[in-house]
Amino acid sequence: MDAHFFIRRPRSAGVVSLVLVLAGAMSLKRLPVAEYPDVAPPMVWAMASYPGATAKTVADTVAAPIEEQINNLDGLLYFSGECSNDGGYSLSATFRHGTDADMALVNVNNALKLVESSLPQAVARGGLAAEKRSPGMLGVIAVRSPSMSDLELSNWADRHVIDELRRVEGVGKVSNEMAADWAMRVWLDPERMAALGVSPADVRAAIESQNEEAAAGSVGTEYADGEMTFKIAAKGRLATRGEFEGIVVRAGDDPVRRVRLGDVARVELGAQAYQGTSRFQGDGAVAVSVYKATGANSLKVMEAVKRRMGEIEALMPEGMRWDMAYDSTTFVGASMREIAWTILLTFLLVVGITWLFLGSWRATLIPALAIPVSLVGTFAFLDAFGMSVNTLTMFGFVLVIGSVVDNAICVTESCVRLLAEGRSPAEAAAGTMRELSGALVAATLVVLAVYAPMAFAGGMVGTIYLQFAATMGVALVLSTVCALTLSPALAANVLRPPRQRPRERLLTAVRRAYSRAAGFLARRAALALLLLAALAAGAWGAFRALPRGFLPDEDKGELTCSVTLPFGTARAKTERVLREVAAAVAEIPGVATVLETGSQDEHSGEIMIQLDPWEERRARGISLEDVQVQIQTLADRFPDAELAAMAPPPIEDLAETGGVTFALQALDGQNFAELDEAALRLVRAIRDSGLATYASSAFDTRTPMIDFRLDRDKAEALGVPVADVFGALESQLGSEYVNDFNIGAKTCRVVVQADRAFRGTVRDLDRLSVVSRDGAQVPLSAIGTFGWTLGSQRVERFNLFTAAAISCDTAPGVSNARLMQEIERLKAAELGRGYGIAWTGLSYQERANEGTIGPLFALSLLMAYLFLVAQYESWTLPVSVVLSVVAAVAGGLLALLLGGGMFDIYAQLGLLMLVGLSAKTSILMVECAHVRHRSGVSPYRAAMAGLRLRFRAVMMTALSFVIGVLPLLVATGPGAGARRAIGVVTFWGMLAATVVGVILVPPLYVATTRRARRPAAERRSA
Repeated sequence: MDAHFFIRRPRSAGVVSLVLVLAGAMSLKRLPVAEYPDVAPPMVWAMASYPGATAKTVADTVAAPIEEQINNLDGLLYFSGECSNDGGYSLSATFRHGTDADMALVNVNNALKLVESSLPQAVARGGLAAEKRSPGMLGVIAVRSPSMSDLELSNWADRHVIDELRRVEGVGKVSNEMAADWAMRVWLDPERMAALGVSPADVRAAIESQNEEAAAGSVGTEYADGEMTFKIAAKGRLATRGEFEGIVVRAGDDPVRRVRLGDVARVELGAQAYQGTSRFQGDGAVAVSVYKATGANSLKVMEAVKRRMGEIEALMPEGMRWDMAYDSTTFVGASMREIAWTILLTFLLVVGITWLFLGSWRATLIPALAIPVSLVGTFAFLDAFGMSVNTLTMFGFVLVIGSVVDNAICVTESCVRLLAEGRSPAEAAAGTMRELSGALVAATLVVLAVYAPMAFAGGMVGTIYLQFAATMGVALVLSTVCALTLSPALAANVLRPPRQRPRERLLTAVRRAYSRAAGFLARRAALALLLLAALAAGAWGAFRALPRGFLPDEDKGELTCSVTLPFGTARAKTERVLREVAAAVAEIPGVATVLETGSQDEHSGEIMIQLDPWEERRARGISLEDVQVQIQTLADRFPDAELAAMAPPPIEDLAETGGVTFALQALDGQNFAELDEAALRLVRAIRDSGLATYASSAFDTRTPMIDFRLDRDKAEALGVPVADVFGALESQLGSEYVNDFNIGAKTCRVVVQADRAFRGTVRDLDRLSVVSRDGAQVPLSAIGTFGWTLGSQRVERFNLFTAAAISCDTAPGVSNARLMQEIERLKAAELGRGYGIAWTGLSYQERANEGTIGPLFALSLLMAYLFLVAQYESWTLPVSVVLSVVAAVAGGLLALLLGGGMFDIYAQLGLLMLVGLSAKTSILMVECAHVRHRSGVSPYRAAMAGLRLRFRAVMMTALSFVIGVLPLLVATGPGAGARRAIGVVTFWGMLAATVVGVILVPPLYVATTRRARRPAAERRSA
């Protein structure tokens, strides 16, 4: 690119910049906005139901065959299954990053189809469903109405809210976890049935045969009549309670002896399942959970959901209202606003620093214009690359502001220096470009070489690195374009000869101090190398001592509090305690709203807590951790309940909760009791370690259960088939799905179960009976006994092994990596080899990406070195540039260690960025020194000239970056954890590079140049 062309034609330079800005502005409108890019691996969920079955029965008959088939799928990373005592089964399958989510869903559905024939008939009849969605909820909508019952409200929401939201683009799943869908409930009366000689099988058969859709055909069709045809309409499916009561269960010639369904059962329009209720702010509500589809844009999906709810609101009956009980995108929007303000503040600080050094608004205008051109133009390339505007790209913009101004500062500073020597603005601009064009291009290429390996890291962390690499790399390239086009054109037209100012004298004094220090070390190479070794040792020691982390914790303005009562607690008592806990939580300062929901386990529930806006809590000095502590103190008021307040994970697409999560696998086929005892021992050890504030396992074998022992010999002697015994138990004690009926346009189920009076206590079981082969009613107590036992409320499986899911939350100052290491040590010490640990969710990603930074850092240094070798045609000269980055690395790592930080992804990114920035600063001096050395000047004099001539440009570029990232160092509010993590490393690292690294460049140049052979071209010309 001919810079002199643009000096002669400044309007052409302006056109280049305007085109970049216009292209970026138009692309910005199209770019999606999200908290994070699509970093989560594809996940597919599958569900099945075996009504009335225990968790163990579901595990043996449903989970085992399904998971054996799932285990063979291509691209599968891991999978886990959960079986509950209500007969439910859910499977989550996680696939490798980069797997096509739609193809993964197709493969799971095909596997379910293959295994369907080997499942119990009740499971196959209920259907198997699979869907792709992210594990984290996008939001929860609470629908309330003072005039409707829970059942009426649930079904209104099902028809008008859930069905509508499922059609919103980008929505993966919409559900009501406490769903109470309409069902025709047939409540059997076992005593009446026994008196009339009717069995549950008779009832089921009667409903199946008489509640069946009819296709009666037509008359006159297919040429049967030459004039007219008529369709025959026949009543098939029943619709009302009266019609179901009239079903004939046993026919006969005598109408008096005819038995109808209403004679042996109470029929009502009720709920398909009674799983408890939800409450929002103390009022009964339907909680509609919205999940986004894999890869969908969270902000756009939530905006579309809110628009659709606004349309639905017009259809709501009087008194009904809806509220956003939980909105995960609130944090995204607030975080983006904070970063936008940070970018603006950084821009003002960088411009201010530039003005302080140059002392002229004319000169300041040149680098100031380079910032918006470079940043806005970058959006065009992000759009072309198919990327989004997210917190990572916005961080990249904050960090790169101090870098994109570097090239323009160098051009401006050189022009100002040449103007002071008496040249005209045009001559100064031309002379500057002759001196700097090669250095600017070389420095930019070296920085790109440092960033390039970040784009090829692969996996989830590679996706995060790619966001930074693409954002900062493109912005730097565009800043170089500005420096070669717009900056010299502006310099030739707007600059004027500078006047001597007091700050110039100060700068001269500082430069002399730097020169004396650098000259002292340049004459004593051994001392310089010793200082460099000390810095390297400090950097290595800090690197070894720093606790490892993955992603910093963030205050997302929300918490989830689990409430767990003793096993066997009835749902009524659980809901009462849940209401009391929610009321107490609502009184805690900083809490805005609370939403109570039950769970599949009758003894537990959850409270979703939304906190007050960050600004309000900051003004009152309330943090998320303060609210967590207040919630934990409530445990003293509820001694029967175990409370655990968990913050959401940093990336909600990867997990449902933060902290450390893993599955303890029974690798040697240990039974449930042995696994439960092992899980309890490990949980206790984790709690006693002091590294975790919370550790719990949902697995248990201590749930009180009734054990029915069938005397098979007696049953056969009395003519009672074993299958009929279990069929009677399923029909009367389980919610048996028979077939369907219609309410309006909705298909609902017909469910058969014994009435409440016959299944309230253990004594009621003696009133149940079964019909023998000869028609006699045989009490269950005659062919079996009922006793007590302990069993599992929930059975979990992970990668085909029975497992106990365990979740932990780290203590303050403890990293997830440190806790994970301790858990592995405790497992080996407490449990031995028969058990395995399989990390899940965010913990899996953290463990899978351990050790990424080492090879990546080495590759970045190697790429920078090779580019410099090609630039200078020397194998030794680039060593001075590469070694000069040690000061920046040492400063960043030591500051992180002394500040109590963790070496997480953001700190790693800051470290990689320091390598590029400090190398770029060194190149400016080394390039100038190298030119003079080639002209015959000694290495020492060339090095000192490079420092003297480039000192102001180096100081301006370094300090503009240091001051520019200062807002990150003191960040508060949403997203502050990530901003501070990267701010600490970059601020102190670049400050160390400015104070110490600049002094080391001349001695390193002298040391490497004296040992370098002259290039072959120089030898030939000599």
